[in-house]
Amino acid sequence: MAEFGISAMQKGRLARLIEEAYFQDAILDGPRLLLFILESHRGIRSHLKHFWQQGVLLPVAGMNIENRRLMQELRPVRAIKQYLEGKELHQLRKDMAISTGRWQKLWHDFKELSSTEDLRELSQQTGQPVEVLSAWQKLFHLHRQTLTGRVREKEKACGQSFYQLLCARHGYSPAAADQFIEDLHELAVRLSRQGQKHNQIIYNAVSDREPAGKKLTECQLKAVALDYIDPEDLELIDRESAKNLRWARILRYTTQARYQGAVLTQPDLSLLLGISTKAIQTLLKEHPDVIVPTRGMVADMGPALSHADKIINLFMNGYTETEIVRRTGHSYESVENYVLSFAKAVYLLQKGMPPPVIRKVLGYSRKLVDKYISLYREYSGPDYTFMFGKLRRLAEAHPVKKEGGMNILQAKKGISQRYKTLLVRETAAVLKSTS
Repeated sequence: MAEFGISAMQKGRLARLIEEAYFQDAILDGPRLLLFILESHRGIRSHLKHFWQQGVLLPVAGMNIENRRLMQELRPVRAIKQYLEGKELHQLRKDMAISTGRWQKLWHDFKELSSTEDLRELSQQTGQPVEVLSAWQKLFHLHRQTLTGRVREKEKACGQSFYQLLCARHGYSPAAADQFIEDLHELAVRLSRQGQKHNQIIYNAVSDREPAGKKLTECQLKAVALDYIDPEDLELIDRESAKNLRWARILRYTTQARYQGAVLTQPDLSLLLGISTKAIQTLLKEHPDVIVPTRGMVADMGPALSHADKIINLFMNGYTETEIVRRTGHSYESVENYVLSFAKAVYLLQKGMPPPVIRKVLGYSRKLVDKYISLYREYSGPDYTFMFGKLRRLAEAHPVKKEGGMNILQAKKGISQRYKTLLVRETAAVLKSTS
């Protein structure tokens, strides 16, 4: 639905949810719609009126008589009918909030009526409700003449049909087509073993091992199970605003993906929540003190504070390791590495080592050393004396070996003095060159 924008995607999801409930002899009410569609009550009503005014049958609890009278046909029936009557397909799909893939499925299933009159059997094959197929059958007989030549005969075996499609249309060799189908089957089996619960969805996200700057099309994807709905969501339902529910899901989706070795991008969140990336960015800016492990944050992309900065910020403000893990979505090992990395840099700074020497001794980039220096200065007040003491003890417990085996962090004071002298000479040289 990207071609029609976020609003069309929201309309399509709303219609599909109501239809799926209706086909299972259920009707959704306002609170449940608010739970699935992250919009205000007014926004949802506006989307529904868009369909009702076109005669689409989308029943919800609490409808008034006026809106009930507007409803005439189910959306799949209405869409096929308008297409057969000559309505332009692009506009039709936009009005009905139907994606390209969804339309292809509807049209394919409609054409299958040419091969059988047994609607129950066809329903099992296509997944379309008998009610839809029955209405389609009437349209098929009504427009049979115009459909002549457009409806191909149904192929007997789905697997064989796909095999022929790969060979004829995509140029696969028989061996390559067999291998491709086998790979798809293996993928389906692997996803079915994902341990998906009734309230979860499987989503393919970028692996957290992929570096910044790499094209998403070239990144390795990882299937993760996300709790699409959580019992706690019910407490966040608000008729006037979905902001709190949106924020809760952003935190849940990104954290769960991170725990499973993947990271979600802002477009991923936009797709999962059904809102624009701009709305995602606004929510992130409204919570600057909360670390959200998106791909941009984990890979140090963009202008936001890096995850290392925020982990150190939490540590220096007295948060426990468990609290940091819960707030950031990072593993315990990752949090320990960031804190230890900062501790070593701070220890050498306090020893009087200049940044170039720290960079060489610790093997850090100059950018990272400069970042640690900035953080060290930020927390240099008396309020953080105790935490710097913890960092010192941590650094001493994990000494750094210089070439030749010398322990830098436990070196004699004379070495520290030589580094201080070196720092003075460097400063003097810089001042002289700029005078």
